[in-house]
Amino acid sequence: MEIVLRPYREEDATAFTHAVHESLDTLTPWMTWAHADFTEQEARCWFAVTRLMREKGSADELGLFAKDGRLLGGAGLRFSPEEPHLCSIGYWVRSSEQRKGIASEAVRRLVALAWQTPNRDTVEILAAEDNVASRGVAVRSGAKFMGILYGLVVLDSGPVNTAVYHFLRPER
Repeated sequence: MEIVLRPYREEDATAFTHAVHESLDTLTPWMTWAHADFTEQEARCWFAVTRLMREKGSADELGLFAKDGRLLGGAGLRFSPEEPHLCSIGYWVRSSEQRKGIASEAVRRLVALAWQTPNRDTVEILAAEDNVASRGVAVRSGAKFMGILYGLVVLDSGPVNTAVYHFLRPER
């Protein structure tokens, strides 16, 4: 499926909220922000935060959309101020659109975007050890498994074992 990555717009709030509600079964175990009472106002607040992060250069959080405009989920890059050579990728896909390669395609495109910064040499994916779906995306996207560390991901239940995956900049 061809996907479009773009910043969220105010008019995406309703679709974002519906996607969250539709996907609670796959979001709530792993995403602390997802909950049954998620509102359009919360979506708009998230959109405002993503704009601020983009302006400050701390992240590039984007919506995932089908070519016809349907909201498929979200994905983004987070940049480390302490380690400019490193950034991380996060992603989620609404339940009705999962298992179609959307997250893997988004990851591949975000990695290519990360390489546009010359001094960046590592892109990281962190996933809770038990999050089989997210770990599968990392593997299918070509990331190298680096190991399990404790506490890099914090869920509602507290810190958990975290699977670490890396993409390393290809040799030039």
